[in-house]
Amino acid sequence: MLSKMSWKSFRSEVLFFACILAVLLTFRTTAYGMYYIPSESMLPTLAVGDRILVNKFAYGYSRHSVPFSIGPEVATPTGRLFGRLPERGDLVVFKHPGSSETLIKRVIGLPGDKIELREGRLFLNDAETPRTLDDMFRYREHKGGVASVAAFSEILPGGREHEIYERGDTYRGDDFGPAIIPDNHLFVMGDNRDNSIDSRFPYPGVGFLPVENLVGRADLLMFSLNMQRKEEGLKKLTRQRSFMAPLQ
Repeated sequence: MLSKMSWKSFRSEVLFFACILAVLLTFRTTAYGMYYIPSESMLPTLAVGDRILVNKFAYGYSRHSVPFSIGPEVATPTGRLFGRLPERGDLVVFKHPGSSETLIKRVIGLPGDKIELREGRLFLNDAETPRTLDDMFRYREHKGGVASVAAFSEILPGGREHEIYERGDTYRGDDFGPAIIPDNHLFVMGDNRDNSIDSRFPYPGVGFLPVENLVGRADLLMFSLNMQRKEEGLKKLTRQRSFMAPLQ
């Protein structure tokens, strides 16, 4: 049996660690979280093995801000407290509306936007989004296959520029719409356009993403465990920085 003094010491230790856990949980819920990239859908921006820092107060809070989405429902039209919409081009982490899986994609369309894809070309509000061809090459995929892609620089309305990969213009998802994005919803896509299940697809795709399902904005590539070896005839995918690099 514990003595009276040892019981007090034990209770003090428990309270100390409970307070530490509460502080960490509060920080994880309201400030920042770190996430792991498990797929190639966001190449070349993010690769398998990347660890990213996610700003969890950028768009306000919903029940999905809490680990395992166990937070209470927020009685607002957006399902968020202090809610703010993302900007076009933001990298957003969110909970899949059907499976609750944690995903990351790029915001392409906002509520009220008219969106369409024609043979891989993106149109927003009837205006074609400009893109320029940067390179064409083959690379080794994470699962072992070889992909042939064209790399483009795409500029969204507002001037945000990012790089995308395209395998061709006749893949599933290269034609979509036209469609109007509903209120309190977003249209999100992967940068690896022909290797991403996103808002272009119904379940098990994302469909139009409810803003309630946002977890936060990916702001920083903390570090990467992605390793590639040089192979003749294949491009080794590299980035200027893979440690503490701002994401855009």
